[in-house]
Amino acid sequence: MNKKQELIDICHEYCTGCGLCVAVNGTAFECESKGFFYPRLQSTDTDLCRIVCPAAGNAANHFQDGTTWGKMKSCCLAWSSDDTTRFQASSGGVITSLCVYLLEKHMVDAVIQVKRNAKDQTKTITVVNTTKEAVLECCGSRYTSSTPLMNIKDLIETGKKYAFVGKPCDVSALRMLQVEKVAAWTEQIVYMFSFFCAGQPSEHANKKLLHALQCDSVADIEDLSYRGNGWPGFAAVRLKNGSKHQMEYEKSWMTILGRDVRKSCRFCADGTGEQADISCGDAWYLTSEGKPDFTEAPGRNVVFARTQQGETLLKAAILDGVVTIEPYDLEKDNLKKSQPYHYNRKASLRSLKVAMKLCGRNFPLYSSKILKKFETGYPLKNKVLRCIGTIKRVWSKSI
Repeated sequence: MNKKQELIDICHEYCTGCGLCVAVNGTAFECESKGFFYPRLQSTDTDLCRIVCPAAGNAANHFQDGTTWGKMKSCCLAWSSDDTTRFQASSGGVITSLCVYLLEKHMVDAVIQVKRNAKDQTKTITVVNTTKEAVLECCGSRYTSSTPLMNIKDLIETGKKYAFVGKPCDVSALRMLQVEKVAAWTEQIVYMFSFFCAGQPSEHANKKLLHALQCDSVADIEDLSYRGNGWPGFAAVRLKNGSKHQMEYEKSWMTILGRDVRKSCRFCADGTGEQADISCGDAWYLTSEGKPDFTEAPGRNVVFARTQQGETLLKAAILDGVVTIEPYDLEKDNLKKSQPYHYNRKASLRSLKVAMKLCGRNFPLYSSKILKKFETGYPLKNKVLRCIGTIKRVWSKSI
């Protein structure tokens, strides 16, 4: 197989669904059985794929530093100073508050982000928000497929400045497009925010969740939320007949949604938004056994200011009382135990590559050098178990 065809095959198989190839090249996108969109790539798409596609490994190979949590200017605990926003958000509401702050200070003209699709609340739409009220409507997690970059070129009006909120893979693709100066219109996006992401659940997983919540059809839904209204909040549905049903976050994610995610999410090198100006995740408390504690509590984010621009914005928002912060030490406060999935997924990527190659399968084009850095300090026993487990899943056709 020639290199161009290999690149096309890998970028298709490990597509993250960001949709940037559609915006830039007009590539056709098709929805498969699980509700995920995949590109119909041609040989002429290889240059774009090599530069921006997360599966091509360019961002990981050239911009990630090999550490567990990525490059950053500063790190802290933070939450929205507005109690309502903090309560409604999935965790601390920091990204929502920063987006509102940018609009109110006229530092951007609009915010590009996703929100629930009113016609089918298990799906999302990409919107351009210019008011506080519109941004607040997007508050909270959407545990479903999203393609926020598919129409982004059409959403951007020449001369205006935007903030963008997206998954780490969305931000990575957009950042690479900026760095390589492939499309001048991307320079109008002046701030990028991301959040810790453990994967995009499938349409099938969402149907299983609805069934568990005693909902037979999306047409019966009045309101669907995956989290929020507390921390971590509940997966909850209010039906048009007035009935309400909910499920604990831990159960909804661990037993249903998180078990059926996009293939690329299983092999992701950046689940914490390393290319964003600011990225946020849940700063879970730990139980006495050293595991994440999902007991309801006031929400709080671990916040990474990753660029100078991001750090300047965060400091200004703190001074203006928009967000409240506390010190946070990655080692002392043990983020690896608070966010074990992100640590284990990244540290085991080299083991997963060995497993996939032994099975004759494709793997994202991350360099051996960066994968070796990712696994520094990772126990040998864990590496072996992850490798064997992956081989078993390939044999059982679950990968």
